[in-house]
Amino acid sequence: MEEVALKKEEAKVISTTMSVCPECNAVISAEIIESDGKIFMKKICPVHGEFTELYFGDAEMYHRFSKYAHDGKGISNPQVKELGYTCPLNCGLCPGHMSHTALANIVVTNRCNLACWYCFFYAERAGYVYEPSIEELR
Repeated sequence: MEEVALKKEEAKVISTTMSVCPECNAVISAEIIESDGKIFMKKICPVHGEFTELYFGDAEMYHRFSKYAHDGKGISNPQVKELGYTCPLNCGLCPGHMSHTALANIVVTNRCNLACWYCFFYAERAGYVYEPSIEELR
């Protein structure tokens, strides 16, 4: 990870958020900062110190894109009983994530070669082929 030195006279804090320490993965607060036409994330871990990273290479584009950003309602995960216990490493979606659906995949069949190592669906586990008719899909 490349460390960045911000020019204090040019740095403007745009917002705050939560992030993770790149060393220990602890959840820590962070500032989103505009400087020199770019957007940076500055965070301080009480154990590992300060980190400043390039967040967006073009501040103007960041501001255009920010118009469309919004927090979702969050989602409950019955596997996560205590907020922060497994987050951010393996909670999946937990009440702390105010995310929303960015891309929904609707699986209508598991007919495939059943062997793709990267497939989140991993259809081979079903042990049978599911293929609904056109009428069932309607």
